[in-house]
Amino acid sequence: MRISDATYKQMNNLATLCFDANAIFDNLAYNLDYHYYNRIGKIVHLNIAHIMPEWADLITDQMLLLGGRPTRGAIGEYQEDIKDLKDIFYKILETMFNIRKNCSELIETADLNEDDEVRIFGEDFLKLINPFIKQSEEWLNAIEIMSANDLNIHIEEYTNFITK
Repeated sequence: MRISDATYKQMNNLATLCFDANAIFDNLAYNLDYHYYNRIGKIVHLNIAHIMPEWADLITDQMLLLGGRPTRGAIGEYQEDIKDLKDIFYKILETMFNIRKNCSELIETADLNEDDEVRIFGEDFLKLINPFIKQSEEWLNAIEIMSANDLNIHIEEYTNFITK
């Protein structure tokens, strides 16, 4: 393996976090559909939840290139019924900030251990996260000025930073 043990562990943690985020976002999309916010649910499901396994694959592919063996950690169980759009958008934002924090920790760990390829990879990966944070913030701003039903109707007009 051409990376330090600390960097290896951090990469596995980040990949697991992405898989876990997929489960979180799937549950949020199910909540949205169940509570008749199907247009928002479709965007959350296709443009956010489906991206998370792709991100995990980017990480694990990089690990394999560097001689590491990816392992998948435990995924949480998410059954919470969230009705309020504001709470859903906060959960998306919180989850994205958590991924960002873990990515920053990966960059720091890789830098300290002179795992330059991973540091560069982490810096590039960080750039993938920022549009999702900005999008979550835009949705939170939108729900402050319009009703949930109106936002559901006009969600495409308020989705400017992420597209699949």
